[in-house]
Amino acid sequence: MPSARLIPPASIGLVLLLGLTAAIAQWPTSAAAAPVDTLVFEPIHPDADEDSEPLLYDHEPIPRRDFLTEASWLQAPFRVPLSATREAWPLRNPGESDLGVALDYNRVDELRGGVTYEAQASGDLSPRFGARVEYATGRRRWLYGAQIEQPLESGNRIALGFSLNRRTDHVELQQVGDLENSLALLFGRQDYRDYFEREGGDAYLAVRWPGVTTLSIHGRNDRYRSLETFGGTRSWFHRDRSLRENPPIAEGESHVTAIRLERVRPGTDGFHHWIEIETAGEGLGGDFEYRRLLSDVRSVLRLAPTMTVSLRGVGGTTWRGSLPPQRIFTVGGVDGLRAHSFAAFRGDQVALGQFEYSAAIGRFHSGHFENGLHAIAFVDAGRAWSSPGRWDVGGQHFAVDGGFGLSTAEDQLRIYFAKNLQEPESDFVISARLQRPF
Repeated sequence: MPSARLIPPASIGLVLLLGLTAAIAQWPTSAAAAPVDTLVFEPIHPDADEDSEPLLYDHEPIPRRDFLTEASWLQAPFRVPLSATREAWPLRNPGESDLGVALDYNRVDELRGGVTYEAQASGDLSPRFGARVEYATGRRRWLYGAQIEQPLESGNRIALGFSLNRRTDHVELQQVGDLENSLALLFGRQDYRDYFEREGGDAYLAVRWPGVTTLSIHGRNDRYRSLETFGGTRSWFHRDRSLRENPPIAEGESHVTAIRLERVRPGTDGFHHWIEIETAGEGLGGDFEYRRLLSDVRSVLRLAPTMTVSLRGVGGTTWRGSLPPQRIFTVGGVDGLRAHSFAAFRGDQVALGQFEYSAAIGRFHSGHFENGLHAIAFVDAGRAWSSPGRWDVGGQHFAVDGGFGLSTAEDQLRIYFAKNLQEPESDFVISARLQRPF
């Protein structure tokens, strides 16, 4: 029987869930009270006309299109650059402001903490402003970010924006969030990102088709710096596990133009995409010269009130020049090819497809505690490789992973059991997530 390797990016969630369940089941009562509640599982029939995922899909109808809810700020793929929390950005109503806290624990910054601020004055043409200030204790380095966007017409279908930042950044396809990654390092001594420092500015013109896509044209200047692993990085468990060294990058200045199409609302039904053509050098100057395309498209389909299918396709190519290490494509780990190690495949070309089926199988309840339980089946297939100048996907031998899992209805906890389907004797890889992987 195959053994299991544990990769726990959010193992604390499992501990808390089990502890809560045990506490509820053993809650003391007086002699005169009713018998102690027990944890009860109620199965759900596949044809049941009820929804076990209300937090994901059941939104109150919006009476009119509001650019603050339809058109989020331009951002890195499926990541929010300035806000501390996804829910707080963008602001919902003109005249609002919001103050937040940003925290991250990783193997180059140690603890990185700071504050975020977001604001918009009243009025259809009022600009939006966001800022963050952080301090990385391991590097003793101040980091910052500021972004302003000015609508050019009352519906915000056309806008100009500008941002400045100095931040600890990582490759776009390494999409484990700050919270999950911090817990992985604290509890499992795992870090699922490779880091570098990026400092520069970005000016853009955005044209929005509300509910469909946003087209933007960018001009960016960035200075890249390598970051070393902080020697004092501590973990609460697995302290004898060696911590992976943060790899060096190609340092230098990058002058880039980019054209982007994006609609990013992770975890909601519909079609979401991030498609960008990026050109560095070629008369713009700088230390790098390349042209690359990255496309990341996703869709969540509801087959029935209790069944959903999530799909993801990633394609990337470099057809001119040479990518520096900080701009290469990576595949492997908990957010893609879940039975493979972190960034098992690297290169200037990439292809990845992911399929995930989820069906409600029942509810657990005890007293006032209640949550739905979903069964998951999934398949990941893809790889990254180097083939300068051409995307020869037909000649590649793709890695294929598959498996099953369980999740709570609100996706507060997901447990995956993944296996390399091309190696029957391979071990199962068990991972825990606090959100959908795509």
